[in-house]
Amino acid sequence: MAYGIIFVILRWIHIGSAALIVGGLALIVLSAGPVRSLMDNNDATAVIRKIELRFRFVLAVAVLGLVVSGVYQWVIFGQVYQELGMLGNGLLGVKVLFATALFALLWAFQVESMLHPSARAWRLMNLSLAILVVMLAGVLRYMRLGAIGMP
Repeated sequence: MAYGIIFVILRWIHIGSAALIVGGLALIVLSAGPVRSLMDNNDATAVIRKIELRFRFVLAVAVLGLVVSGVYQWVIFGQVYQELGMLGNGLLGVKVLFATALFALLWAFQVESMLHPSARAWRLMNLSLAILVVMLAGVLRYMRLGAIGMP
């Protein structure tokens, strides 16, 4: 199957968008939370507002990129996913469900509430969910490449 430039561009948009979301979330979970505890309340509030604005913008752009590129790939690989059967489609459904839940959780909570000291478990759960979505994507790619006869 020959892929055109549009496919390559949308594939990179998909991968880049996922990297932005997981990377932004990892920054918040692993760095911003501990740093917040070192600042006084006024400084912490100012920094958190800046993080909030940028993270919301990046999240919106990345989700849009994932949806557009994901739908395009679904159209391109629809036949391949049919060949994968119930397991492949089930894993794809779980991946999309987990990603949608992650986007909803990230959009519903403000960064300030994410960085609250008592929200550590919530932050780790979101990061774990993001990593799980990426892992499912890897499994699906492996299955898909096997289904179309690639090594």
